[in-house]
Amino acid sequence: MAAAVSGLALVGGLLATAGTAHAADDNWYDQSALLTSCTQSVSGLGKADRCRFEPAQRTIFTGPARQVGTTVHACGTKVTFGRQTTESRTEENSISVAVGVEAGLSKIFSASIQTTYGHTWSYSTSETTEISAEVPEYSIGFATIAPAMQRVSGRMVINYPKRRHGHYEWYAYPTLTQYDPDEMQYSTVSIQTRSMAASERKSMCNNSGAAPTSSTAHTTIHLAQPGTSQGTSLSSKPRN
Repeated sequence: MAAAVSGLALVGGLLATAGTAHAADDNWYDQSALLTSCTQSVSGLGKADRCRFEPAQRTIFTGPARQVGTTVHACGTKVTFGRQTTESRTEENSISVAVGVEAGLSKIFSASIQTTYGHTWSYSTSETTEISAEVPEYSIGFATIAPAMQRVSGRMVINYPKRRHGHYEWYAYPTLTQYDPDEMQYSTVSIQTRSMAASERKSMCNNSGAAPTSSTAHTTIHLAQPGTSQGTSLSSKPRN
């Protein structure tokens, strides 16, 4: 994975001041409306005739751990985990847009992100992992995955057939977050197990014998490597 490049400092400064890129002209700057106009007509703007997303920075990181699959109850014999899939998750966008617009915008985002970075991007995705681990007999266990995530920031360039609030071209600066199914080395997979209590053995396994004395165990199957970033610089100069 490529390391962060020197242009990231410039990108950070650009994104921090992006909200005022056109505000000095007529005090109108609604990023949500601008993004929405890429897919449908918006009052005061109409519908843009062309929108393109210019990615500026992509960061890969490890997301929070969540249980995947069902809780396993091993009665009498040990149980081996199999394929575990995360819940489906949709893209997160830092700029709130109208309901129903996100999927259309994601098509614009994904084309540029996949071309620029060569990584899968979709509006809704999930992650499946083959887990080779066992739950001991008379134990309860479950798998957790802290998934590999990607965050992409950049500029949506929005063109109108006629001037809108003084300009043909406007910019919006969304930050997008999604699973990264191509970067499994940034995910952590763990198994947590504990012995059943005597009452659990009786209710779950029809076995009223004494419970084993082994304690709770936490086993890391795969530990994520540290996150990383890559990026380029963007010009903030408006075009009329």
